[in-house]
Amino acid sequence: MGSSGRRSDRARHGDPARIAAALERAVLVELPAALPRQRWFGAKGRAISGARLRDCGELGDSAWLALVDVTFAQGPDETYTVPLVLDDDTSRVPGSLALALELDGTPSRAADAFDHPGFCLELLRAFEREATLPTVRGGSVRFLRTDRFPRLDPDASVAPRRLTGEQSNTSVVYGDVLIVKALRKVQPGPNLDHEVGEFLTFRARFPHVPPLAGAIEHASATGETTTLALLQRYVPSHGDGWRWALDQLGRLQPEHVDEASEPVFRDLFRLGAVTAALHGALASDGRDPAFAPEPLTADDASGWGERIAEDVRRTCDAIRARLETLPPAIAADARVLLASEPALIERARDLRLLAAEQCAKIRIHGDYHLGQTLRTDGGFVILDFEGEPARPVAERRRKQCVLVDVAGMLRSLDYAVHTAVSPTGAPSQGGERWVRRANASFLEGYLDEIARVPVRLLPASPSAFTRALSVFELDRALYEVRYELDNRPTWLGIPLRGLARLLARERGS
Repeated sequence: MGSSGRRSDRARHGDPARIAAALERAVLVELPAALPRQRWFGAKGRAISGARLRDCGELGDSAWLALVDVTFAQGPDETYTVPLVLDDDTSRVPGSLALALELDGTPSRAADAFDHPGFCLELLRAFEREATLPTVRGGSVRFLRTDRFPRLDPDASVAPRRLTGEQSNTSVVYGDVLIVKALRKVQPGPNLDHEVGEFLTFRARFPHVPPLAGAIEHASATGETTTLALLQRYVPSHGDGWRWALDQLGRLQPEHVDEASEPVFRDLFRLGAVTAALHGALASDGRDPAFAPEPLTADDASGWGERIAEDVRRTCDAIRARLETLPPAIAADARVLLASEPALIERARDLRLLAAEQCAKIRIHGDYHLGQTLRTDGGFVILDFEGEPARPVAERRRKQCVLVDVAGMLRSLDYAVHTAVSPTGAPSQGGERWVRRANASFLEGYLDEIARVPVRLLPASPSAFTRALSVFELDRALYEVRYELDNRPTWLGIPLRGLARLLARERGS
């Protein structure tokens, strides 16, 4: 936009203080009804009782970076980043956020800024000049760069392209150079993806993550810092690991699904090796208290086991409450879970075996599955180190056993084959064979590479390894049961059958 266009925008929209006041009224009156329709709003199942503007700062002449506090009828408040552009144009993206507001008696509106290429380019320019913007509450919004921020060729295309597949965040790609990931739900303090990405990029020099190029931070008047967005070097890819696995499986006949998958199994071996290399990188700095490996203690093992045992009870209670509403085939699987409740609680206590193994706990990925990987010409790249979103940040930031990540990927492989072959029906024999081969390939690659890591991260005893891994698979499957129960009840059979197989495997061992 030229300077004359910016002057006309300024004249049309008026004084920034009045605009901020109009935005504050619009957030209070309009936003509570609009939020549940947004893909990135993560609390759709909770009744909103109100919204208020926490802070905002002007970017350019017509865009505002706003932080909004949302309150609910029950449970804790949440804070969201809601960038807005003042826009008189009545055309907009269907389903996109739009708020009616009044500026000096003139009706106007504010729309989702990420639908406007001009705003996205303004973000990039703010990174280039490392801008600091004042906010109306006495704070600031800072655009920070790292040495991985490239020198932008003025002749190269950096046309912004908003990605459409994400839910909880919003990402914009600039040509084939950079990608900004705007965090929608935010909270003060360290952002895990920022913290871990910075460590892996600059200290561990781990090559299988997108290099961190910058970040946007909000600093309140009291000095409290909140990460609003991350800027990363763009990694060209062939799509994520989940789509890759479904594509490979979709080409095969259900009863022969494992016979033509040798190239896939070789790739899964490599993914296992990359996963182990990630854990080695996260264990590589003994001087930084936030990342230094620590002994895995009896209290750690006991606490994890008791938490999983409680999750068994919580999951079974949720199943009992909905049992009569489930389709008959899934209800039968659910009754198997309920009958197995005492055995699963006892199985969770197997983690006590870890205490005698003298292995270390470290920072891990925490929400590891095929969708958190990209397939590139150079192998796999690992994304999104925010951890399991349902758990508090303090819990996600704690050091854990690396088998949490291993179990997450094994469960993801199970999901892939049953999604592609039999999402709502009984698993085929070919599908079951494929899962076993896929799991074995991933584990073989993982164990081959982890043996090169100087810090012991796994139990030395094969039986302790197997039993502890089964408990962490149980933990992940319980999470999946609760998720599917609330979001996709027809898919509930996948994690329920996974739990049944875990029990059968233990009985046969």
